Amino acid sequence: MKIIEINKKFGKITVYTENLDDLWHLEKIIEKGDVISGKTDRKIKPSKEGEKTIRQTIFVEIKIEEINFQEFSENLKVSGIIISGHPKEFVEEKAHQSLDIKVGEKVEIKKNQIKNWQIERLKKAENDSMSSKLAVILLDDEFCEIAFINQFSINKKAKILSKKSGKQYATESDNYFEEINQKIEQLKPEKLLIAGPGFTKENLAEFLINKNKNRKIIVETTNSIGETGFTELISTGKFSKIEKDLTLSKESELIEEFLTNLAKNKGSYGIKIIKEDLENGLISKLLISEKYFMENREKCEEIMNDGEKFKTETHIITTKNPKEQIIFNFGGVVGILRYKKEEII
Repeated sequence: MKIIEINKKFGKITVYTENLDDLWHLEKIIEKGDVISGKTDRKIKPSKEGEKTIRQTIFVEIKIEEINFQEFSENLKVSGIIISGHPKEFVEEKAHQSLDIKVGEKVEIKKNQIKNWQIERLKKAENDSMSSKLAVILLDDEFCEIAFINQFSINKKAKILSKKSGKQYATESDNYFEEINQKIEQLKPEKLLIAGPGFTKENLAEFLINKNKNRKIIVETTNSIGETGFTELISTGKFSKIEKDLTLSKESELIEEFLTNLAKNKGSYGIKIIKEDLENGLISKLLISEKYFMENREKCEEIMNDGEKFKTETHIITTKNPKEQIIFNFGGVVGILRYKKEEII
């Protein structure tokens, strides 16, 4: 997701959707009563008998009554009442209308009030975009390309040749890998995806881990390198799976952090206790089950607003994560404390 504008004063959010997860995030922040604008086709009945019904493209603003995202349909459907539009002769104000929001579209949402948790969710969706976080190294034993990619674009950063030549290859492969390592150090990605045919990718992964034990590396196989290899990563769904796995991995780490701290008396759960601990400034991280959030939005927003006063990090654990049920079972909202309670005087 690309955030184009968030204007709290005028209640306006404009974003560009890049993948299905972006539509899923939008479903969670769009509320009944919001206004969304977009293009749609509308059947226009003939004014005279015997004339054919025509399909006219119109631009409308609708006040939302229903929101529905189904992943298999690959669009977010919003339905509501038309409040304005053009061409005016084809727009029937106060009529019911649906809009399909798709991947690769600019979306403008108008709200009576933009809430802080909605901004944080959009920023999380933007930050999770692999276009700025994950570098793809596509290589074989002769040639390497490094790029940042997402579902719709390939932003190439470097081409490196191995200078392979017979008996000298053992030494030259180290130089080849070292040159790749130096480029990665310059680009500073958070994670690496190393892909390609053969065994060179595994050898490079081992080399890079030896250089930096903290590197997060994923290895995938492709049949090709170059443009064809990048396209293969995207079209076969491997990149989407990696993107989703990385997001779920972050959430799972937070859940494990809570469970570990709970065993050390640095965890908190139960709405009443959570509220008390927030008011006392004890909670450093707040984890909320998305299932609980959707069932108790008003109560959760109140808790999240309290957390903001004390610079508490808030993380909504998505229903796409099987471990989200752990947070739900603890009452839907849990906290990781800054200190053990017995240490507090």
